[in-house]
Amino acid sequence: MIESLSAISVFVKVAQMGSFVSAGRALGLSASAVGKRVTSLESSVGTQLLQRNTRRISLTYDGERFLGHALRIVEEIEEMQNAMHSANQEPNGKIRISIAPVPNLFIDKLYGFLEKYKNIDIEFDFSDRFVDLVGENFDAALRIGHKQDGNVRCHQIGDMVNVIVASPIYLSNFGNIVNEDDLLSHKLIHYRSKNSGLIQPWPLASKRSLDLPHSIICNDIDTRIKLAVKGAGIAYLPAVSINMHLETGELCTILDDQITDTRVPIHAVWPYAHRYSLRQRLLIDYLKNIQI
Repeated sequence: MIESLSAISVFVKVAQMGSFVSAGRALGLSASAVGKRVTSLESSVGTQLLQRNTRRISLTYDGERFLGHALRIVEEIEEMQNAMHSANQEPNGKIRISIAPVPNLFIDKLYGFLEKYKNIDIEFDFSDRFVDLVGENFDAALRIGHKQDGNVRCHQIGDMVNVIVASPIYLSNFGNIVNEDDLLSHKLIHYRSKNSGLIQPWPLASKRSLDLPHSIICNDIDTRIKLAVKGAGIAYLPAVSINMHLETGELCTILDDQITDTRVPIHAVWPYAHRYSLRQRLLIDYLKNIQI
C-alpha cells in the first residue's frame, strides 16, 4: 500500500513537471527511479498513464482521468501529515503574500489572520504581476484572474465586479451618457498595467476599447478614483473600491446594461509542496475560507 501511494505521488509530480528528470530533481530521485515507479503504477492499475517519446511526456486519456483522483489522494495525505506534524507547534516566522493592488478588496479579509496569529510576521507585496511564487519566495498570492500553472494550487474565493462611473460634476459639465457611442466624445480615464504595459479594455457590448479616446492614462487605481470624483473624466473601476463614493453620490454608475463580462474571478494561489510549514498551512487554510 505504501509503495502504491509513493508511486502515485511520483506520477503526480511527473504530470506536473512534464519530465522524469524534473520530477526526480524535485523529489530527490533519479530519472530512472521515477520511470520505474511510474511503470510499476501502470502495471498496478492495468493501463498506460503516460505517453513517452524522446522529446516529451504527455498524459494518455486514462492518465488524465487517473490524475484527478491521484491529486485528491496526494492532497489528503499531505494535509494529514501536516496536521500531525504541526499539532503541537506554536505558529511563528514570516510569510510573504503577493496581492493584486485593488483598494478595499483584500486587506479587510486578511485582518483576521493577523489578529489570530500574532507571532507570524507578514509581508504584503502589492503588484498586478503574476509573480513566480517559488522563484521569488512567496507563500501565497491573491490574484485577479489566474493563469494555469501545474506548480501551484488555486482556490476561487470570489469575483471582482467592475463598473463604469462618472461624477455628477462631470455629467453636469459635459452631458449625460445614454449609449456607448456617446463615450467617443467624452474624456475617459484608463488604466495601464504596470506589469504588461497594456491598457485595460472596457467590456462594451459593441464598441472595441481600442476605439475609445485615451484622454487620461495612469497605472494607479486610487488616482483614477480621485480623478473621477473630481470630474476629470469617466472611469472603469472595481465596484468594491468605490462603494463609499457610490453611496455618497460622489460617483454614479452609467451604461450598466451595455457592458459585458464585468465579473472577474479572484483566486488564492499557493505553491505546490509535499510539506508545508505550520504558518504556511494556517495561511492556506485561512485563504480557502475567505469569501469576497
